[in-house]
Amino acid sequence: MVRYDRRGYGRSPAATQTYSRTDDVAAVMHAAGMAHAVMVGASAGGGIAVDFTLAHPKAVDRLVLVGPSISGLRYSQYFNMRVMDYVRQYRQGDIEGSLRSGWSFAPGHDAALGRAAALLKANPPHLMHGDPARLTPTAKPLLSSIKAPTLVLIGDHDIADNQGEAAVAEALIPHAYRIVVPDSGHLMFMEHPDVFARLVEQFVDAKAHPDRGASVRRYVESLEKGAPNYDEMDATQAAEVRQQAPQILQLMKEMGALKSVTYEHGTEDGADVYLVTFEHGQAEWTIGPLAPDGKVQKRSFRLL
Repeated sequence: MVRYDRRGYGRSPAATQTYSRTDDVAAVMHAAGMAHAVMVGASAGGGIAVDFTLAHPKAVDRLVLVGPSISGLRYSQYFNMRVMDYVRQYRQGDIEGSLRSGWSFAPGHDAALGRAAALLKANPPHLMHGDPARLTPTAKPLLSSIKAPTLVLIGDHDIADNQGEAAVAEALIPHAYRIVVPDSGHLMFMEHPDVFARLVEQFVDAKAHPDRGASVRRYVESLEKGAPNYDEMDATQAAEVRQQAPQILQLMKEMGALKSVTYEHGTEDGADVYLVTFEHGQAEWTIGPLAPDGKVQKRSFRLL
């Protein structure tokens, strides 16, 4: 794993001339001998991770965005007022107060807040220095071109604007999956480091369950034939499919012939997500663990 301090943060001095944030990422990867990697970015770092993925798509195997700030999405007046209040308290030296009144932490995480305040006190240029970075192309209209499987994490106590950006990322990035992390603010990795690490590792290291992938393929093939394979479903799943069968079968006709079924990632509750490609479109199929007798207990899909 390789991490670096952006210019003007941590141990990296502030920039004195124009530079490119995405070029910095590329330079760090080159220095580390990494031709490609899983890219993880939080807050403004999430925006940089998105910009880098857009500029260097072959260098990103998977993308993890944590409360990302994505260019092209407008912040609300409420958000801007809260930021101004945060900055005012920070400049007055009330770092703990600025963190406590903001959205960085969920209530009750005093130890994590104390660690964050100590880091900010040890690095006074944080948040206040100028940044002459060159602008990158606005990311919002380009999100649909991202091909890398993407995990979006957002705290349930993060501010509404950040929660909205996370939802937009999931909606516009074709292979994105969003998890709302309970009892967390903007800095969930300081509040719940073990939970954060588990979610990222689960996304990065997840491996397909062959029986589930085969089940998805057999189900789609049965729909192509106009006869859902109810014998491979438990009673609850079969009842749901029977109720929706006319709409599902019509949709399958419109999608055309099945081309491929490809594993994408696992979910926090142990399900697998598969990308199913048809002649005229794509869909994501989510399937949970099969019953001991091999029958499907939980399955859903969404069109892309």
